[in-house]
Amino acid sequence: MMKKDTDSIGNPAMIKHPFLASSALMIALMIAAPPLCAAQDEDGPYAGRTAAASTGTEMRLSAVEDQMRALTGKVEQIDYALRRIDTALQKMQADNDMRLTKLESAPPPAIPAAAPPPPPTASSAPSPYRDEDEPTATGVPEPDAQPVSGTLGGVKVRGDKVTGAVAGAKTPPLPAKPADYGLTAQELYERAFGLLRQANYDDAEKSFSTFIKKYPQDKLIDNAKYWHAETYYVRAKFGDAAVAFAEAYQQNPKGTKAPDSLLKMAMSLGAIEKIEDACSALAALKSKYPNAAPTIRARADQERAKLKCK
Repeated sequence: MMKKDTDSIGNPAMIKHPFLASSALMIALMIAAPPLCAAQDEDGPYAGRTAAASTGTEMRLSAVEDQMRALTGKVEQIDYALRRIDTALQKMQADNDMRLTKLESAPPPAIPAAAPPPPPTASSAPSPYRDEDEPTATGVPEPDAQPVSGTLGGVKVRGDKVTGAVAGAKTPPLPAKPADYGLTAQELYERAFGLLRQANYDDAEKSFSTFIKKYPQDKLIDNAKYWHAETYYVRAKFGDAAVAFAEAYQQNPKGTKAPDSLLKMAMSLGAIEKIEDACSALAALKSKYPNAAPTIRARADQERAKLKCK
């Protein structure tokens, strides 16, 4: 299922799905969208709060698309699991049939008569209390002692006797299970996005970082890199945000998130007084994406005027 996320300043994007309302309702929703200047337009004590509000609106609109995509992902996972179970059952049945055929065709093995063991003598009978280095009757230690390595230390086993063990040894505790352990790509993305919606930006940053490292080729990688950069931007870490948005843009310059990433990168550069670089990014946005969403083009014009780009 194809989708298009919301733009960088919180305005909803058009979504095609058989369960959505008519186009007239979509136009009404676009008209009722938050004003263009909901992002950080001015410096001041409320700048961080405005950015957080803009991100919240953007996330709520994107969540609807993610939920629809999640349903498709769940169906695909269930279908894949059923195919694997069916294949495993077929293989198991074939293996059992082959084993039964071999058992039916093979003749019964001949059982040789067992000779009675010789009675032990006083000189040859092993003592269960002999030390590991005590020689045998021949003066040479028994060759069947085998060293065993493990948490108990250097252990030697000779017959029924075990020597060299550490008394009262304790197994070290297992490390704590990571919160993202065992999650699929879709589940990990949804967890990171949920943390972002809860304004838990620190944990959202870590979860998106984990997703980017584990699933660099996943279909959600463009979105994951964009929202990862957004976790820096809403916390006013504009230097880190500029680098992260640049990486998100370079990930897929032809992707649906490329214009958003380029705009946010310019805004982050402007916030750290990198005016020339910010203006260059805005110029690239205008030349490379002339058909970008109207809200993105309008926001870019505002930033050019604010930074006094030539």
